Amino acid sequence: MPSSTGEVENLLADGPVITHGNRSLAWRFHGAWITGLCVVAAVVYFGAVPSFTASERSQADRPTPSVRGVNLAHQVNLVVEDDIVKKAEEMEKQNTAGPSPLEKQYAQAQAARAAAKAAAANAAAAPAAQPKPAAPAAEVPAAPAAGAAAHPPATGAQPAHLSAAAPAQPAANVPAAQKPAAAVAEPEKAEACATATPGDTCYKAVLWAKWIGLIEHPDWYPGLHRATANRKAIQDWLHKHKQGSCKKPCDEASYPVPEVGKGKPSLFCISVARMGPEMDTMFMQRQIGAGIFACDGHAVYSDTSVDIDGFKTTLIPSTASGVSTDQTAANSQVFMNTWMSLLTSTKWYEFDFIAKVDPDCVFFPARLRGHVHNYVGQNVFFLNCGKYVPATMYGALEVYSKSSLGAYLASHKRCESSFPFNAWGEDKYMTNCLEMLGCKSVVDFGNFLHDERCWGVDCGNKQAVAFHAFKEVNHWYNCWLLSNHNGF
Repeated sequence: MPSSTGEVENLLADGPVITHGNRSLAWRFHGAWITGLCVVAAVVYFGAVPSFTASERSQADRPTPSVRGVNLAHQVNLVVEDDIVKKAEEMEKQNTAGPSPLEKQYAQAQAARAAAKAAAANAAAAPAAQPKPAAPAAEVPAAPAAGAAAHPPATGAQPAHLSAAAPAQPAANVPAAQKPAAAVAEPEKAEACATATPGDTCYKAVLWAKWIGLIEHPDWYPGLHRATANRKAIQDWLHKHKQGSCKKPCDEASYPVPEVGKGKPSLFCISVARMGPEMDTMFMQRQIGAGIFACDGHAVYSDTSVDIDGFKTTLIPSTASGVSTDQTAANSQVFMNTWMSLLTSTKWYEFDFIAKVDPDCVFFPARLRGHVHNYVGQNVFFLNCGKYVPATMYGALEVYSKSSLGAYLASHKRCESSFPFNAWGEDKYMTNCLEMLGCKSVVDFGNFLHDERCWGVDCGNKQAVAFHAFKEVNHWYNCWLLSNHNGF
């Protein structure tokens, strides 16, 4: 028999040549090769060299021959059948062709573990809410071409934006106004605005809040202050708090004032107002369409230029006054300047009667017409208080026909040289002046003027022409509401 060494050399050099005589050596070679591979696979799979039992260690301690570095684990001559040898050869071929099944499983497990880690890292880095994908461009209607019909296509016809001739565009290139609801959120519709108009419930609520509520009950309106809150801001506040049936005011709209109606006989009414509560009252009258602003024509005289909601004051030199001999205002010079400013213009002569009304006098022009209509065209003026003798004209409300003021314009120099006007109140001065000039005084005590110095004031009276004195704007407005509407 040839030696084992020679057979192994032939095997390594020429590959396995299986004969009946060398089958034992071939098995020994293949057995050692397979055993080595199994040990390597175990180390890779389990991460450590497998432990041996005591019998295995004793067997492993036995010296084994080495053939060209090949560890022959067993030197046993076995008679192996051909099918076993063939299986060993197939396993060797599989091993040389690629990784073993164990190695494949291990590689697959490692790949799966790495994929799981990568997926977890991507999930942590991704945003909590992914944006919805844009709707296909084919669902977005194309903008009609210039001159194209605005109506939809005929029944059965394919819309132009879905036809083959019109290729779909990316949703990103579609204007936002044309994108479907899936791609662009529909904006909320703007709340309809409506600025209050004179006569409606909201308009009354706004004025009450401005001229009474914010003065008497400022704690009812947190966030508003009467010195800075205009009517639009007040309406917006009422709207937000669901009060007064108010809607949101329109930003671009100016806040309206009541229109002045014409009446017969026609009235032109004036006031002299100083800055402060008196001017506040003029603003309030303008906004509610009351007092002198309910006359057919009106003018406000002041030593300060003021725009009263679109109506400008007329300047006079001064509104300062002293104390008269009867302890009333020595204001004759102030009103002499006022009368001359008015009478040297022409607007007053277009009206039947001229009324001078103090700012703190609650005045109803429509009620005055019933008292004066029988005196149209006559040279008259009206005495309105009979508490004292002789009857007199209280200056809170002075009413003159245009003929009587024409007489004063023509002869006022006589009066100025005849009476100590600097020491008198204006009402006393005008009464004496017009009587000297031949004008007729008409005594009217019936619901003409309710003055606190002449039989008192009752704002519940619904026939009186005027009530005096209400120097605070909220008191003025409360009296007007009570006499006009039984309150609000």
